[in-house]
Amino acid sequence: MKKLFYSLLFIFICAGLQAQEADLRKMSSMIAQKLHTAYKANALHKTDKRRSEAIFALVKLQKGDNDDALLSRGCKIVDRIGDICFTMLPVNSIAELSADSRVIRMEANPPMSVLLDSVQKSHNLIPAYEGKDLPQAYTGSGVVVGVADVGFDFTNPMFLDKEGKSRIKSAWDIYTGKGEGFQGIGSLYTTHEELMRARGTCDTTQYHGTHVMGIAAGSAVKGGKYRGIAYEADIVTSLAMLSGYTEDNLKSLIEDINRTLEDGNADPYWSLYFEDDLSLSGTMDILAIKHIFTYAAEHNQPCVVNCSWGSQMRLVSDYTLANEIFTELTGPGRIIVCAAGNSSDTDIYRVKLNGEILETPLWFKSSMTPAITLRSSKAFSITMHPDIDGFGTIALSSADIPLATEDSVFEQYIYKGDETNRFGVMNAAKYIMEEGDTAYAMTLQLPDTKLNTYNSPSLNLKIEGEGAVEIMGQYDCAGFTRFSLNPKNCPYTVSTPAAYDDAIAVGFTSNRNELPNIYKDTIKASYNLNEEGKIVSWSGTGPTLSGNIKPDISAAGYNIVSAYSSLLRKGYYFAEEDVYKPYIIDSLSYDGKPYYMYVMSGTSMSAPVVTGIIALWLQADPTLTPKQIKELFAKTATHPEEDETYPNNRYGYGVIDAYKGLCEILNLNTNIPDFSDRQPQRLKISVDNKKLMLNTNTEVTVSIYSLNGHLQRRTTTDNGVVDLSDLQPAVYAVQINSDDPSATGSTLIRLQ
Repeated sequence: MKKLFYSLLFIFICAGLQAQEADLRKMSSMIAQKLHTAYKANALHKTDKRRSEAIFALVKLQKGDNDDALLSRGCKIVDRIGDICFTMLPVNSIAELSADSRVIRMEANPPMSVLLDSVQKSHNLIPAYEGKDLPQAYTGSGVVVGVADVGFDFTNPMFLDKEGKSRIKSAWDIYTGKGEGFQGIGSLYTTHEELMRARGTCDTTQYHGTHVMGIAAGSAVKGGKYRGIAYEADIVTSLAMLSGYTEDNLKSLIEDINRTLEDGNADPYWSLYFEDDLSLSGTMDILAIKHIFTYAAEHNQPCVVNCSWGSQMRLVSDYTLANEIFTELTGPGRIIVCAAGNSSDTDIYRVKLNGEILETPLWFKSSMTPAITLRSSKAFSITMHPDIDGFGTIALSSADIPLATEDSVFEQYIYKGDETNRFGVMNAAKYIMEEGDTAYAMTLQLPDTKLNTYNSPSLNLKIEGEGAVEIMGQYDCAGFTRFSLNPKNCPYTVSTPAAYDDAIAVGFTSNRNELPNIYKDTIKASYNLNEEGKIVSWSGTGPTLSGNIKPDISAAGYNIVSAYSSLLRKGYYFAEEDVYKPYIIDSLSYDGKPYYMYVMSGTSMSAPVVTGIIALWLQADPTLTPKQIKELFAKTATHPEEDETYPNNRYGYGVIDAYKGLCEILNLNTNIPDFSDRQPQRLKISVDNKKLMLNTNTEVTVSIYSLNGHLQRRTTTDNGVVDLSDLQPAVYAVQINSDDPSATGSTLIRLQ
């Protein structure tokens, strides 16, 4: 009876709020859409109870004690960074909140996706143990490498130390429903025993996070054949709320949120907001990053977080608060690395300039339901004509399209033959953006593709009007160049959050196009249309919609070998019909259980290469900021195409050079005359029992320096052995000179 009273009270409040005029400038498009959906549900009375929905969003308040603006309207604050709150936002409070002067902005965007293409585009490359070419003195020790992702296998030997204990210091699984994790959500595992009991995160159809974490910070396995870049770093993981979660996952998460937010609250009807639906968003992914930085702050360690996920920049999407939070989260010893995306093989962007007319074809992939977005400060008209005989033309004006919060839907179709063979606009809505422009989103219905000449339907698009109009297609679905022509490195394809100002955005290069799998078959990579050693043809390409150059840097990401999850559900793991089976490169046995090394490609793989290298740099200088790291890129990155200007929107500053970066951080080129900023290409260098070992029988001169530039030893050897027993434990710079250029260069060693 008590619950019925509060339900009726809630319905009465919602009915009153429908009349409240919403300020669209204060909300992102996803929030506006949710408000529109709630209005329609409450107005139509098509269910036996009114819709009660909440969305996990970022809300920025005016400075000062203004939490009551949220709390008095049934909102729940999960966490905060300054004046930006991570908020459970009742949808039927959105309109009233937007009219409150204490509320500056409300923002949510759809959940992100992992950034790789595990079947269509290819797999492979030089193994992630390319870490063997990194300086011996810097291994990530003392640095936190964070990975926010899905599909973690905690038991994998790549995440254990030499004693068999987990190198994972904290792991947050949001989907367990136990209410014992970060901010009372999910579970938090902080000991070896807890991690081994959990075995991994509960998303048993995913393996992405295991592979990514192995690249960034995996321990040596198979006798050192495979290892990650920062192989002695402390690992912290967060299960991100990426697309692909199950209903059971969401149910467990909702139970935790209800339990946590009801504690100590006077609102007995809070849980009613979740009876129908909870709309999650990319907000949860930002909370996952915050968990990692919180651990690093509590343990006074520098930290770099890897985010190998993202989504397309869209003209209707605003990321103002998310971008601001990335700036707040980052700083000295706090770095976020993001994959730039894998869809620059779709030509998605055009602009109609002031006073001009834009006429262009728009091509589609036949299996998709495409969406396009437009943005302008002035009115315009559109005509669309399918490239199929017998279809007429659709004509509409931007003024015809309703606001997203209006209780109406815009549809317009033309037909050929019967009601099933039609082309048109299934839905269209407009959004008032924060800076005053108007953005438009349209979902299109395609006609019968068998009637099209090209196997890939198209339309002729014409935009007219006085002002400039931007138009954007959709990754792998709607583009301005025919897909069969294989466009490459198309602009405006860098993903978010890589597009954010203070994120380190990473593109990827190819370094090996084929390698043998465990069955002795050759895996050949054919999808990349660019030369080996250059940027991959589908690596995310800038600029951003605000005109900034992205990516910031590039790294190897083509055909990377790393750990594979052993926890996948039956049907995902080594079933005979498993399409992933041919991409197993190697196997090992640990504690009586088989584990496999797997090959994948994408900016999902190049991002953790950069993450691991930055961990090495943070070990050398724990105070590095995103700005200083970009300055290091500018000074030390290599340039695969010398005729290009750097930075540019394909490579950023170029390809990351870990060793040159370390030399720059340690000022070795300044402290030590004639010091090489490259390691010897031919020599294998190691330290064994205080002896420097070089695999050469030719005469070389070896100079040993302290990092402040003082010469400690200079000797000539023809057997490749230099005794260092009289030197104190420390990191030393070693310069090796020889008549052979391939045996000349420098390195760093650590004596213990």
